[in-house]
Amino acid sequence: MKKLFVSTAVAALMIGSAGAAMADCTVVDTSFEENLRDNSEMRAAYAGPTIRDLRDLRDAAMVLAAYGQNEACEEVAQAIKQISADPAKANKMSYAYREHQIEGADHAELAYENAKPLTETTGRLRADELLGADLHGQNNETVGEISDIVFDSSGSPGYAVVAYGGFLGIGEESSAIPFDMLKVSPNGERFFVSMTEEQIEKAPRFEQGNFDWTDDEAWRDNNDQYFHSSNSQGQG
Repeated sequence: MKKLFVSTAVAALMIGSAGAAMADCTVVDTSFEENLRDNSEMRAAYAGPTIRDLRDLRDAAMVLAAYGQNEACEEVAQAIKQISADPAKANKMSYAYREHQIEGADHAELAYENAKPLTETTGRLRADELLGADLHGQNNETVGEISDIVFDSSGSPGYAVVAYGGFLGIGEESSAIPFDMLKVSPNGERFFVSMTEEQIEKAPRFEQGNFDWTDDEAWRDNNDQYFHSSNSQGQG
């Protein structure tokens, strides 16, 4: 049986406190998360860039809490709440900010059609560029958040753990996507999987933070078969 190892460089902080409180600072509103999880229309009101910005703020708040800076954490948490309250306004500001940042940039650099397999890239990619990144599907839609990386016994990445259904709490459940299925945009700023959102939602799942599957060869075989089969159908 191939031994697998879970990366905990960033995920321990994010997963351990997601949807709960760190010290005296509540970063994620659990009831708000639950409403979003159960209401697809409510979830769809938030554009991908807006969600990414809010997740960056979430991570910053959690770091502040970990250092005992609870007052600063609460200020960021309050800002998250205020921004989340008006998705239309947040989306508008998020896109305006990005248009200013990438003015004159080649938008084709971020298109799925031009992405290359991550395992075939010649440049160096840091783990922190993957952890917390949005994963995009075949139609460029956001399908989840990369919350962890699982390595095999040789030290090579085996799976990207992708969380679904959540908003700032990362997600209630996760799937393990074979690492060789991931793609990256030419500029290295966007990650893809060659599947549709519908295919991703039907994938085998496990409870967030539960890595018992790493020792279950039968589960992994079934999981790998699903992803590679779905990928072949999507490419056909």
